[in-house]
Amino acid sequence: MVALPPGVVLSSPSPTRGRSILASRTFSPGAVIAVFAHDKGAPIIAIPDNEHLSRTCHYCLAVSSDQNPMATSPVHVRACTGCRIVYYCTPACQKADWALAHGRGECKAFRRIQEEIQEEVDPKLLVLPTPVRALIQVLVRPEMQAAVAEMEGHMEAVRSDSDMTWAGLEFQARATLHYLNREANKSNLAEAMEAVCKLKLNSFNRLDVDVGQSGTYFNPALSMINHSCIPNAFVQFIGRKAVLHAYREIKEGEEIEISYIECTLHRSYRQQALQKQYHFKCVCPRCKDDLDMYQVCQQYPHLELNSFSLVPDLDKLRHPPIKQHLQSNRSLQKYIEKIYPKYIEPLQGLSLPEFSKQLRRRWKICAPLREAGLYAVEPLAQVIVDAGIYFCQKKNFQYALALWCFLALNSDPYKAPMPFSVLRVKGMFMIAKLLANTASVPPPASSGDTESLSARISQFLGKIDQATMCQTILVMVIHHCPAAHSKEWQIYHQAKAQLNDLESLKGRETENALVNAFARNPTGSEESRFFKMAVLEPIQTLAGFCDEIVG
Repeated sequence: MVALPPGVVLSSPSPTRGRSILASRTFSPGAVIAVFAHDKGAPIIAIPDNEHLSRTCHYCLAVSSDQNPMATSPVHVRACTGCRIVYYCTPACQKADWALAHGRGECKAFRRIQEEIQEEVDPKLLVLPTPVRALIQVLVRPEMQAAVAEMEGHMEAVRSDSDMTWAGLEFQARATLHYLNREANKSNLAEAMEAVCKLKLNSFNRLDVDVGQSGTYFNPALSMINHSCIPNAFVQFIGRKAVLHAYREIKEGEEIEISYIECTLHRSYRQQALQKQYHFKCVCPRCKDDLDMYQVCQQYPHLELNSFSLVPDLDKLRHPPIKQHLQSNRSLQKYIEKIYPKYIEPLQGLSLPEFSKQLRRRWKICAPLREAGLYAVEPLAQVIVDAGIYFCQKKNFQYALALWCFLALNSDPYKAPMPFSVLRVKGMFMIAKLLANTASVPPPASSGDTESLSARISQFLGKIDQATMCQTILVMVIHHCPAAHSKEWQIYHQAKAQLNDLESLKGRETENALVNAFARNPTGSEESRFFKMAVLEPIQTLAGFCDEIVG
């Protein structure tokens, strides 16, 4: 039996959903429900992917500060002297990883591939695929084999796939056995195939875009949590731990559900992704009734938590300023399904001229969504994000600031109704950073026309107190970081450092007192008036430039 951490219990199996995880007590929105880690009883696999192996500790998963601009403390990694494939930040991490899997056969397997290739090749080019490395972890660890035996693998469903999935998995299994120097007989191959199917079905992508890191995370206990496209919980990864947070209040005995995929996808793409990766059809309320982002937002309780956010007007969340829901506009739904596959991918990596060309093309293609006011619906929301990134690359921070203000008011709150959502917190922090840039960097040169868009934005920014606006937003970022992630989050430390710099400026005693009073009592009449004048109205004005900037 897989051991569960405190905070959750295992339910009896049901015919349709199998086993599920229930809350052992009531949890408030943002609260930590449970921490899944090796020391909590269930064995885990936590490894970086190949791209990030050389800059990530293979045990604690700390990223080298040499390649991490967000690092708050120095981290340096060195290659394992045996295989030169994996890296460690300290001898203690190397010792722990050696006892876990590396010394049980993983290091030898990595060395064997180098021995078989006689040419002198950079060891980084001889790394086994990440799924093979994960399978090695299972096969060399008896405690992991025992845990995997209890998991569901849907082997027959995988075998019947028509996209050569089974052949690819069998290749991974045979490669694993080969590099572990084990015979690929019927028994060993069956064991490896069962494990690789279960890893495919139950592993998480340990993604951290803030530090440019991804990898595989497998915890048998965590894998028992079922999926919903309207989840009541979410997972954050901190080192080798997976931290389960409540997204809304969860009652004692209530089933905990997370989203296995990006739940801003349209229904057909969500269903396709879930069927392909996890072999089930989702029948959650959102899929059953084909609810759009705005309808899902209205279904979440605790919208009152937004009183301490950039969208304190709850009526706007409950009655969004859109012409109609997608549910009642089949032609627009079909149009979105037509353009979605081609225009959802981010534009990063293009040259700036091509970036600009594609950006304006997508903005034009999304005209039907703009006319309906559906700024939280993809691919329109992604177009605005890409526009913000484009102007950051152009160092036109004023335009980028206006676009992120628009997202904070018209897109992010509907995609992520809780103010502590990672999307919302990162959006606020981006606004704070851009305010710092627009306050310290001269505006882009204009043609001398005071009526130009650039001149109008510059004139407006010159009239507001950007420091107080930035300071207030940073207070909210710091407040919401623990519920969004943890106090170990790098954004938390960066926001605190930026806030300390502002608070230490001379002559800002009055402004500091106003910001602190708002933080203590955000719904007070005087405090609300301060917030409206110092933060909300400037953000609303800046957001109003969006159409002119992108169009």
